[in-house]
Amino acid sequence: MLVITRKNGQKIMINDNIEITIVESKNGVCKVAIQADKDVKIYREEIYLQIKLANMIGKNTNLTSVDSVSAMIKQGTDLNKQIDKSSSTEEEIIVDEKPTMNKSIRVNKKNS
Repeated sequence: MLVITRKNGQKIMINDNIEITIVESKNGVCKVAIQADKDVKIYREEIYLQIKLANMIGKNTNLTSVDSVSAMIKQGTDLNKQIDKSSSTEEEIIVDEKPTMNKSIRVNKKNS
């Protein structure tokens, strides 16, 4: 990890296509402006983790289970009650948030 000090108005360049400008910093809060090509995806960390989590859940979900949940919803089934009657394979999704602001996502599959 590179740690550098910048003052308001100073910039950081990443390759030839990403420019980060320090807009304002005071009281422990820093505002930055990021200029990059449109094909560069830029997310706040918490949004990025939500996207990764949704992708992991989607990858581990099959069409049959989606169809069965959809049918339950159409029938007016209370899905919270159905959770207690879980199948033989459960997925536990845990998002760890440590005081150091490092976050990790774990998906544990349990076979009952």
